[in-house]
Amino acid sequence: MSSESQRQRFEFRMPDPGEGLTEAELSVWHVEEGEEVEADDVLCEVETDKALVDIPVPCSGEVLELRAAPGEVVAVGDVIAVFATANPPTDRTAAADAADTEPEEPEAPADGSTEADAEPAEPAASTDPSTADDGRTFAAPSTRRYAREQGVDLAAVEGSGPEGRVLRADIDAYLEDGTEPDEDAAPGGEPEPETATTRVETAQEPSTADGAEYDEHGAVVRRPLKGLRRTIADNMVESKRKIPHVTSGFKAEADELVALKERLDEAIDAPVTYTTLLMKAVVPALEEFPEINASIDDVSDEVVEKHYYNLGIATHTEAGLMVPVIDDVDGKSIAELGTELADVVERTRERSIDPEELRGGTFTITNTGGHSEHGTFGTPIIRHPEAAIMGVGRIKNEAVAVSDTETEVKKTVSLTLSYDHRLIDGVTATEFMEYVIEGIENPDVLLARL
Repeated sequence: MSSESQRQRFEFRMPDPGEGLTEAELSVWHVEEGEEVEADDVLCEVETDKALVDIPVPCSGEVLELRAAPGEVVAVGDVIAVFATANPPTDRTAAADAADTEPEEPEAPADGSTEADAEPAEPAASTDPSTADDGRTFAAPSTRRYAREQGVDLAAVEGSGPEGRVLRADIDAYLEDGTEPDEDAAPGGEPEPETATTRVETAQEPSTADGAEYDEHGAVVRRPLKGLRRTIADNMVESKRKIPHVTSGFKAEADELVALKERLDEAIDAPVTYTTLLMKAVVPALEEFPEINASIDDVSDEVVEKHYYNLGIATHTEAGLMVPVIDDVDGKSIAELGTELADVVERTRERSIDPEELRGGTFTITNTGGHSEHGTFGTPIIRHPEAAIMGVGRIKNEAVAVSDTETEVKKTVSLTLSYDHRLIDGVTATEFMEYVIEGIENPDVLLARL
């Protein structure tokens, strides 16, 4: 009797996504009912409050049923798909395989976002580090979508991300090399089912045309506050409830900062951003003013002064604001920091960032000017339990007085500092920012402090 005739029915249950989570939202199916699939193909993508996670197909066979709709929240242990298979795994094995699968890269955010690329991890032993032993190409769902939009076959792109993953920047570099997009290609050989995409868009963008609710003023649409957006809301409320915020504004000349970045772009084979340079300017100031790098333990009523310098970088993602943390900034070179920042931001935007990389920050930088040419001021909310957050505006040309009678056009950057007034007073906050600005305006001072 052939193995095909010995197929059994196997019910696949939602695996534990880790982090003590008990449920996740099903984002999109990558298979359809009636389709023949292979073990370890991508079955579906689910969203937790921190990451997007690809769930692999647990066994080879035919998809009999898909029991959850895109946008539906499913509990760990619920049956989400049914297969006909000759080799049904045990629930324990299937769950373990799914839990051990590393999520593909995600997308990141800030009040204004920072751009970055990744420091490649040691590639797996393979002739092509961007593909698995079975020829599959590793890339995040959003990267795959971008490749399809550009008409690029992912299998032809060399990945520079961790373990050879293909990043959006790799696709851009591939196109810049002059390779013509293949309009007929199914990128990576893994087209996303059109019906699944349609279902997700419908679930995420409810229409008011039919069945709209009405309040006393007109039509309204209600949708649950959930996932990452709910986590952001909870964190913001906790921070404002516990921390008495004060925000002070500053302005620095940025001509020398711009010139320094241009020199480093020429001299260093690594991505160097203004955020990278500001991180290196901030750390010596945190060392000089330890109150800014401290926090208050709300349980013991103690001041916790931290002698390590882990900086959070607020990053804008399609799902909301996330803040990955770069550890030990004081011990890393500008080149190392630029490469790591690029990697972390890329993975944050792709929502595949490890939750551990979102913890342990001592001070946060947020770009408040990256998405507007007209913004002048922002009041960033402190990340509890940190004591302060620095907002950075857009670098722009402005008339600056150089004497009582003369002005010159110079590059300037606006800065804001929100701080915990229980721990930091206005004088300390101002002295801290003056120390930071001294490094911004004078590269010799900045480099002497590194």
